[in-house]
Amino acid sequence: MLTAAQVAQYVRDGFTVVRGALDDQEIERFATAFKRHPPLHGPVPGVYPEPGRYTLAESCMADPDLAFVAEHPTVVESAATLLEDDPVLTAFVVYDRTPDGPGIPMHNDYKRWRPVGSSMNWLFTIVPLDDFDADAGQLFVAPGSHRLERIHDRGGRTLEVNPAIRPDEDSFIDPELKRGDLLLMNMHCWHKAAPNRSKRHRIGFFNKYAAASHPPATGYYPYTDAAFNALSESGKRLMATHSDKPIANARVLLQNGDTYLFHDGKLPGGPTFHERAIPDWDLGNYIASAHAATRERLKIEAPWLTWVGDYDEGDTLCRLYAYELSGQGFPVRYDGEWLSRDQVLDRNLGFGYEADAIDRWLDPEVVRGKGISQAQARVDQYAY
Repeated sequence: MLTAAQVAQYVRDGFTVVRGALDDQEIERFATAFKRHPPLHGPVPGVYPEPGRYTLAESCMADPDLAFVAEHPTVVESAATLLEDDPVLTAFVVYDRTPDGPGIPMHNDYKRWRPVGSSMNWLFTIVPLDDFDADAGQLFVAPGSHRLERIHDRGGRTLEVNPAIRPDEDSFIDPELKRGDLLLMNMHCWHKAAPNRSKRHRIGFFNKYAAASHPPATGYYPYTDAAFNALSESGKRLMATHSDKPIANARVLLQNGDTYLFHDGKLPGGPTFHERAIPDWDLGNYIASAHAATRERLKIEAPWLTWVGDYDEGDTLCRLYAYELSGQGFPVRYDGEWLSRDQVLDRNLGFGYEADAIDRWLDPEVVRGKGISQAQARVDQYAY
């Protein structure tokens, strides 16, 4: 689907554009469905459509007339080519910058505290429903600002990322996005948006896809079963997790050599809560919950955690994170017992998923990043 020149541009500049990726009929289908769903999922409440930027997200794709764009062949095949892997939908988002709505300053969207931003290999797929011109507000990108040389593999369980490098103001360009164009943009590419000075709504969908082998460090956004069922049978492969069961517990697979800590016969953990130190729509980061539980039960707090999986615990789900001890901690006894994988199987401990979780954690094909709480990210997301 993409040309060699487009792939080369993405590698070099951090973005590329497919002109006319969606036709007028497809855009109209999406725009009509959008009118049925007020975009009120943003972190800052407003009186729609007063001037502002409004968000339609969460599980809004339960409407098939919205969901079809998530599995649009041009979008999905282009994402697969650039990710060099099967793409997984991590965010289904529509932004509506209403008339006189403000712009957004320069930023990039690799964010270790967000389910939609903490994978180590993801990209934006951005399609405007109307021209992003000087009146409605351009989306500017900074070519080459993704700076992938900042990412390092130092032999641990997770990749390391050096702090982002802020580009110069004059390095941004306007890719001149028109109605139905597709902008594919690397997660580390810096971008900004101009204000909407027109009398029309500036609407576009800004979906995100991660490589299947690179799950979000915080865990995926918890889509509902209805959102999953809005996809076609072939499109269902795009959603890694979904359930109507609540994620009620957060647990930690704590590794020390070839053993794993069990506390009262279970992996240590406790009830989840929504942190809301950095408000946004994409719930699902329960690292603060895991920290609270391990502080209370084990008197420790890991500098970061990374998602392993979501597991059934009866009427609810558990979001499981992992961390490997480095041997640099003060040698105080842990409350619990350290067990090997074979001992876990022999003892039939916990809920029955623990051996599978260990296997997932040790899978060398999975590339992981460091997940942190929102409170940690408010200080410095690169400090860990």
